[in-house]
Amino acid sequence: MSYEPRRETDLSVYREACSSWIRILKTLREENASLINRLAAALKETTRRSFIEEAEEFQLTMLDREESIILLRHEINEQLAWLDAQPPGMPSPHLFAVLKNDVEKMVKEYERLKVAFLIFIAAEKV
Repeated sequence: MSYEPRRETDLSVYREACSSWIRILKTLREENASLINRLAAALKETTRRSFIEEAEEFQLTMLDREESIILLRHEINEQLAWLDAQPPGMPSPHLFAVLKNDVEKMVKEYERLKVAFLIFIAAEKV
């Protein structure tokens, strides 16, 4: 069963939550792109095979994160479109609690990746 707002205040709160999630995901994408660029710059300065291999793993993870962010943003945009249209008899495409959980999980996973990457990069410069 999907979350269906019952009152106009529910719709307003839900729209604001979705808009906030879109802004969060935009920030994550920008930070992720910055980390990818930083990784590329670090790779230009090294020939150590072990660094290059681990850097490749980070790159794959960052690209996977990018794809996940894009997919989640798409789901939230679907939800926003449904909130704007409120088609009679059409349930919302996604559960509010699931989207909220997915965004929270995405932020936590991204922060772990970012910290691990920054430690990795710092260790190379030592």
